[in-house]
Amino acid sequence: MGSCEGKVALVTGAAVGLGRGFATALAQAGAEVAICDVKPGVHDVAAALASATGRRVESWVADVRVPEQVRGFVDEAAARFGGLDIVVANAGVWRPTNALTDPWDKALDDWSYLVDTNLRGVFLTGRAAIGHLVARGGGNLVNIATDHICPPAGFDTGGGTRMDVYDASKWGINGLTQAWAKLLRDKGVRVNALCMDATDSEMVRFASGDRATPEVIARWMTPAQLGGLLLDLLDEGPEGRTGENIGVWMGHPIVLPPRAEVLPRRHP
Repeated sequence: MGSCEGKVALVTGAAVGLGRGFATALAQAGAEVAICDVKPGVHDVAAALASATGRRVESWVADVRVPEQVRGFVDEAAARFGGLDIVVANAGVWRPTNALTDPWDKALDDWSYLVDTNLRGVFLTGRAAIGHLVARGGGNLVNIATDHICPPAGFDTGGGTRMDVYDASKWGINGLTQAWAKLLRDKGVRVNALCMDATDSEMVRFASGDRATPEVIARWMTPAQLGGLLLDLLDEGPEGRTGENIGVWMGHPIVLPPRAEVLPRRHP
């Protein structure tokens, strides 16, 4: 019996890369899984996962930037599966941006594309799902951020000069994670963020360009490894950590760090 047996999981951005890795790990661990993506290929992913694992996997084409589509996906998934236990707000994108050289119109378009997908998408997914998790008596909401906000010890934050808008979108996720964790702790809902270094995916290959040589790719983490880390986080159970940014980096063990000390709050 898998560690997620009897659970219902939902994953956004699951047609490729990390999202597909998370969905695969959850189905292999026994969960029934609802997945979405803007790519129609998400339907093929669902069929392949269902065939490989014997689990119920259903798919929707939905854009996490669009409130009606997010709400429709989450509510319909909860209705079809009888509730939600695990929500992974994974969908994310990247574009290079440059505050010195980008034309104004490009800057505005980049802001809308990156922030609406990476931050608004997490906000919409969480807000649509929280009521279903609470109704279930508790569960897990996992937001996907970046190591740019949670680097290894001795390194500065940020992803570089081409990352101002991307990093702004990912830093915003911290605000959602922290506030939701505090609000939902007494409801049995744990809220955490996974903040991973380079993981082999379409987005990272695109961002790396010509630097993505076989030698470089071999150093990257894999979606399967991060899927395993997600399961470790879920396996902590109702008394597990909440409100943490969990950093994982190339060249380091891909394991959960010790739980962070719970500090006193300055605000209600």
